[in-house]
Amino acid sequence: MRIALLLVPVSLMLAQGTHAPIENDYVRVVWATDKPVTKPGNLHEHKQNRVMIYLDAGTMRIAYADGHVENQKWKKGEIAWSPANGMHTSQNVGKEPLRIVEIEVRKGSSDTKAGGYKTIDNGQVHVYRSAKAPAAGKHYVAVDPVTGDAAWEALPGGAGPFVVVEMK
Repeated sequence: MRIALLLVPVSLMLAQGTHAPIENDYVRVVWATDKPVTKPGNLHEHKQNRVMIYLDAGTMRIAYADGHVENQKWKKGEIAWSPANGMHTSQNVGKEPLRIVEIEVRKGSSDTKAGGYKTIDNGQVHVYRSAKAPAAGKHYVAVDPVTGDAAWEALPGGAGPFVVVEMK
């Protein structure tokens, strides 16, 4: 009986998938799954700029404390620059869970211009898709946009292309 009780939590962990934590002086990588809900989540803020990689298509409603509301529609594999922002709630108003890899950028310029959603190039990061690792000596995170697997200064397993986030 004791063995069965220990195997259940392990099997649940394996079914959900696990990702090795990535956190250092340059970045913190967060894997988030926003489930569809009828009410918004808790009021919160993001104090660091982020690169967002959407692993699924979905619709989010972001409501700011000042009354401003954004209805965001994301396609599977889209990449976005999310500047640090004020107090807000978020709500998945779609019908399916939305998996997101969030890369919090800790170092670099305070420049927050996105430079576009296909490729992001600003004072903190250069973000692009590639099956090849950047040149030696570069600090970067690479993310598989299908599985969400990520690696610091290495490519995750698979053929790619990967989303590469180079620190400046």
